[in-house]
Amino acid sequence: MNIAYLSTEYPPLVYGGLGVYVDLMSRELASMGHKVSVFTMGRPDLKRKRRETKKGVTAFREIPIPMSDALEIFYSKETLSWGTGLDFLNNLLSYNQLAAARVRDSGPFDLCVAHDWLALPAGMALRQSMPVIYHVHCTEVGRSEHPNQQLVSLEIKGARLADLVLTVSEAMKRELEGLGVPPKKIRVCYHGVDTKLFDPSAVKPERLEMLRKSYGLKESDTVLLFLGRLEPVKGVSQLLAALPAIRRNNPDVKLLVVGSGSLIDHVRSEAERLGGVILVDRFLSPQEKVYHYALADLCIFPSTYEPFGIVALEAASMERVSVVGASGVSGLREIVMNPETDRPTGVHVNARDPNDIAWGVNLALEDRDRLREWGRNARERVLEMFTWRKAAENTLKIYEEVIAYRS
Repeated sequence: MNIAYLSTEYPPLVYGGLGVYVDLMSRELASMGHKVSVFTMGRPDLKRKRRETKKGVTAFREIPIPMSDALEIFYSKETLSWGTGLDFLNNLLSYNQLAAARVRDSGPFDLCVAHDWLALPAGMALRQSMPVIYHVHCTEVGRSEHPNQQLVSLEIKGARLADLVLTVSEAMKRELEGLGVPPKKIRVCYHGVDTKLFDPSAVKPERLEMLRKSYGLKESDTVLLFLGRLEPVKGVSQLLAALPAIRRNNPDVKLLVVGSGSLIDHVRSEAERLGGVILVDRFLSPQEKVYHYALADLCIFPSTYEPFGIVALEAASMERVSVVGASGVSGLREIVMNPETDRPTGVHVNARDPNDIAWGVNLALEDRDRLREWGRNARERVLEMFTWRKAAENTLKIYEEVIAYRS
């Protein structure tokens, strides 16, 4: 199969789960003998070739050519409300035009997959010449407190015009149905995780001890790990608010917050006020993430909106239990199994309620032998359901369905 991926995120420009997915899924498909080309956004300052092939995947990096001087004549009131975001919009439109042309000239491809609305205009432009899948990783309605209705309209129109809509969880499928996408047009396929990289048996004790000392942590400290963007939907504010109640039961708790975003000043201020909170405001390499999971006694991902939640998979692969936000749109509740199930791997909480977060953390920590058992359950579940090979096999079945439908 010859597959074209459209994605604004691809190494070295990776900002979240989308970039991780496109990178690892394309590599897995290539290892199975398929040809994958990723048409992504470049930057003049990046010392990367405009076209390069690595591990069987060819990347085409399009450097946008903004035309704001001409386009500003056509701006609407809604568009002008973007403010400085107009520069981003201009670059995005340029990228989509260049990428669509490059796909057209580099084929033929069996199908094209447009990842999220950022690459949707190019996908919509190519639908007459090849099957197009709109792969929804999240929606504007879900990720924004004040959704941009133009983007909402684009996503809905893209879902209508695409041959098929692929998404990351049953929770996201229900959200898309609520937006008017016909259920028969939606397919669900979970992400995977690199179980060889995220493997607790590969952790070197001396390196782990060095990391512990670098943060000033004692062996007796109980380490809670939050890893994610410091944005309202990730629930970091509620987690910080829950910390005093957690410490009433577990006074030795230290909270390690890894991430950056719009709430960073708030997190820094609360960390200073509460004490025992360590803020790491930089992007971690995959290997660094492995050791941060290994350092943690318990992971906490209290998202109020989380279409999938790849961090919970990484933690599970490292035999780490997670307390996760499970209300609303939450793929996390499909990854993490609650205590009343046959093989628990964590605790579900209402992430909007700091008291419920505290309850979930204290429940997980009250029995350390049980905590280790749940961690073993978590890795076993990952090996059964969430490897990249399993994800790729399920994805290929969906791709084949679309190709057969258009034939």
